[in-house]
Amino acid sequence: MLAAALAAMRAAHLPMGMGMAPSLFDIFRDLAFTMSVTFFALAALNVVIVRHRDTTPALLRSVTVLNLVWLTGFIAVCWLYAVPPPLVSGVAIWPFFLMALLRNR
Repeated sequence: MLAAALAAMRAAHLPMGMGMAPSLFDIFRDLAFTMSVTFFALAALNVVIVRHRDTTPALLRSVTVLNLVWLTGFIAVCWLYAVPPPLVSGVAIWPFFLMALLRNR
């Protein structure tokens, strides 16, 4: 059943302009890799902000709140679409930002 679904995804192409017509499988892979790259970039930005000598406590609180908000949205979307792997990752990360917010009050 999975092999048939993957074959159908590889066979279905969508014209998207600029001479590009990716398959549904190409789009699926692109979104999966995009999520990985985006999470890495967000983590790197957080590290830069935390480690910068000019970062103020107010900025840290604001960034922490923003992280809690986007992670809550991410968790909600994963729950809505019933996709466990990213849901588990989001739920595992969320408490650390909550602890950081409570610690920096």
